[in-house]
Amino acid sequence: MSPLVKSPDSSDWDHYWKLQARGQKAYGFVANLYRKYIINGTLNQHVLRNFSENSLLLHAGSGSGEVDIDICRSMEVVAIDFSSHALSTYTECHPDAESLSQADIFNLPFPDATFDGVFNLGVMEHFNDKEMVVALTELRRVIKNNGKILLFWPPRWGLSVFVLRSIHSIARAIFKKDLNLHPAELNLLKSRRHCQKFCSAAGLEIIGFQFGPRDLFTHQIVTLRPLLQAKGPTDNIIN
Repeated sequence: MSPLVKSPDSSDWDHYWKLQARGQKAYGFVANLYRKYIINGTLNQHVLRNFSENSLLLHAGSGSGEVDIDICRSMEVVAIDFSSHALSTYTECHPDAESLSQADIFNLPFPDATFDGVFNLGVMEHFNDKEMVVALTELRRVIKNNGKILLFWPPRWGLSVFVLRSIHSIARAIFKKDLNLHPAELNLLKSRRHCQKFCSAAGLEIIGFQFGPRDLFTHQIVTLRPLLQAKGPTDNIIN
């Protein structure tokens, strides 16, 4: 990771969701279709496999809300996002949503062991190494001892990564400038070992690690559970 690239903050995410809400970019249109018609089914499959009906789940980085419409019918979902504009878009998909708040994944406003599980999609790759451990530790804190964390984490060999890099290369060649289609991706997943480094530091273990055609080879789907002996982030694991 380049030290010159900063982690996205709330202004970066507000800018991203403003552009998508206005429909000013073809990228936003395609991304919305992908979330609604492709990733939705994959997420449903994994949530139903890992959690029982009526489970209390945290959607930690809810974005626009297209992906969890079906899940909200069978589970109780609490949605949070760093961006107020994302939450505004979320309410358009979920007009009756009550458990919705603007919150920081590094400092979640929930007591310990609140949730049966946590899930998110396309969130973890935006954190640097130290932030990754803090975020995972906080997600572990708010799930029960028998809870799980389900992460849809783009790998560096994923199809979407290849497509976006191609678009950026074409834009630089034609327009002589970079296109900022989304906030910086600082930690695209490299391998199971790469993932395990962060999980071990946060007191978590990998129990599922899948990649395949159902979501068009876009996400590595990682399932985690707590290491019960762990009480906090491990010192000096991530330098």
